[in-house]
Amino acid sequence: MSSGSASRFKMRIYSPRCGLKDLYHLKKTKGGWKFENYRCKGEVDKGGNPLFYKTLITESISYPDYLETYISSVWENVNTLNKKQVQNIFDELSEWISDSENNFH
Repeated sequence: MSSGSASRFKMRIYSPRCGLKDLYHLKKTKGGWKFENYRCKGEVDKGGNPLFYKTLITESISYPDYLETYISSVWENVNTLNKKQVQNIFDELSEWISDSENNFH
């Protein structure tokens, strides 16, 4: 078991509803992720369904269609990357969602 598997990863995503970046946590589990933010927490699948996307929608955050594919592939690779590498991917995804959010409006 590598150090990456039990780590908690952060995503900061811009929320147009409050004009701030919200913090989301994901921690790998056997079948997906433990998802958490200030609004709710629970188990989600490898791609983040359903809670992660419900939360984004509640916050009026638009996200790219293939986000789920990316999050699934991070899940697949958590054990082969170190924590910093995985966090970097989540940082890029967060920026990408925040950027696409700003571009849609």
